[in-house]
Amino acid sequence: MANRFHAMHVTFLLAHPYAPASMKRVAQALHRYLPVPSEVRTVSREVPAILHAPLPAGMVHVLYVLHARRFLRRMASHLGPQEVVHLVDHSDSFLLSALSARLKVVTCHDLIPLIEPSLYRHPWSRWLGRCLYWLTVRDITRADGVIASSFATAQHAQRLLGVPSERLRVVYHGVDADFFVPLPAEERRHRRQMQGFHPHEIVLLHVGSNAPYKNIPAILYTLALLRQQGHFVRWIKAGQPLSAPLYRLARRLGVADCVQVEPFVDDMRLRELYQICDLLLFPSLQEGFGLPVLEALACGTPAVIADTPALNEWARDVCPVAPPRDARALAERVLQSAQDSHSETFRDRLREFAEQYHWRRITAHLVEAYRQWETPCGCCM
Repeated sequence: MANRFHAMHVTFLLAHPYAPASMKRVAQALHRYLPVPSEVRTVSREVPAILHAPLPAGMVHVLYVLHARRFLRRMASHLGPQEVVHLVDHSDSFLLSALSARLKVVTCHDLIPLIEPSLYRHPWSRWLGRCLYWLTVRDITRADGVIASSFATAQHAQRLLGVPSERLRVVYHGVDADFFVPLPAEERRHRRQMQGFHPHEIVLLHVGSNAPYKNIPAILYTLALLRQQGHFVRWIKAGQPLSAPLYRLARRLGVADCVQVEPFVDDMRLRELYQICDLLLFPSLQEGFGLPVLEALACGTPAVIADTPALNEWARDVCPVAPPRDARALAERVLQSAQDSHSETFRDRLREFAEQYHWRRITAHLVEAYRQWETPCGCCM
């Protein structure tokens, strides 16, 4: 059995090159650290044209789910037999029926659109959005094995999708701790000066989209409260630019001038932001794991997180926690974390915690999961 397993080849598969940056980063890290031969492939080398169509985002999404996936499924059927295929993004699980492999595995990062009603503002969009998402993820049950990013996500996969326990295993996300590293104190001070940060300025970072579950309004209310208390603050939003309603809220709260948006952030810039900001503020209403939190900790930067199941599950011991909609509590945690971030000993402790989740260790758990599913017997989680 051992010889057969170590001879296997794993293909980490993405549907197309337009995958989210975080998914690409995860795929490359898995390939780099997996202790068996592997590769990263895309089903199509071209981005489906519909994703660049000059149409409303909602319509593009509908057409992608109903039409472009059929094209991608046909492309997947031409890949030929594989040893082990591991779909990195559960949103690509529609490919499972078209793939030929001895073992088919998919990572389920979260099922937030099925569990968080606030994701949709209107009843009609709520119904349509949930239906489209259901079409996107329902094929997860075709996998021989499902990797859940947290126990919270595993429970959702069992309850909402009916994934059998014997085909489900929890493997936390990892971090490339060889890449996401802290800066020496003097260099960190120098880079903050180069960025124009004031010595007494509290620089907050958020990495992610404007999706309602990311709870961006809570960040704006927290900024406003900190400013009212007389603190000099700046918020760097790495990712999607503020939507028009969010920008109007920022102006109404009087904090638009302290918002710095960086919509196009490559891995090098992302690492630098983790390294030089005082803390990551991550008040999500729901998360499947919370990868930016782990990446920040690996850089020695504290994170203030919301009191939600998946984040509490692994990060509560080192990250201050607050109710996601309580701006006053969030502001208190921000001030304490900003103060703690000046301590090199404190930052070293965060780094030490994050190193437990180095992809080198995480991929070893993946190897165990592959072995389990190749064996007729075996238990779940």
